Amino acid sequence: MVAFIVMLALTLYMFGMIWSMQILEYPLFALVGKEEFPAYHMRHNRGLPFLVILPSIAAFVSAVVLIFTRPARLSIWACIVVAVLDLLIIIATVALEAPLHARLDREGYSPAIIRRLVLGNWIRTVLWTTNSIILLVLTAQFVVATG
Repeated sequence: MVAFIVMLALTLYMFGMIWSMQILEYPLFALVGKEEFPAYHMRHNRGLPFLVILPSIAAFVSAVVLIFTRPARLSIWACIVVAVLDLLIIIATVALEAPLHARLDREGYSPAIIRRLVLGNWIRTVLWTTNSIILLVLTAQFVVATG
């Protein structure tokens, strides 16, 4: 049950984080001046390991642990779906979003790259949202079953 609670907490945290990035932070990239952008983007990137990357990896690890330690009333398939969605989030980050950030680091301000970053991030936004909904439904089922 500990793995479930950890995974729920991390997933809900990342749900809030990804929506904030999608609706607020990434669109603001386009409003930063060309001269100021490299420093702004560097500061943005400095926070990513602790605020985004570590919680994402920890959510995936907790999802995998849950597959093997799940309570009997928790469907194995729900656990597998959550773990697969977490893995897809990591793949989308590494394959799609991280290269765009690297290009912004190398090339500086680019409206085209920023647009691709915002559009591509919808993949992760939908995946974190889906995982959050699944886990909240499972939480509600636990509450009803024990209530």
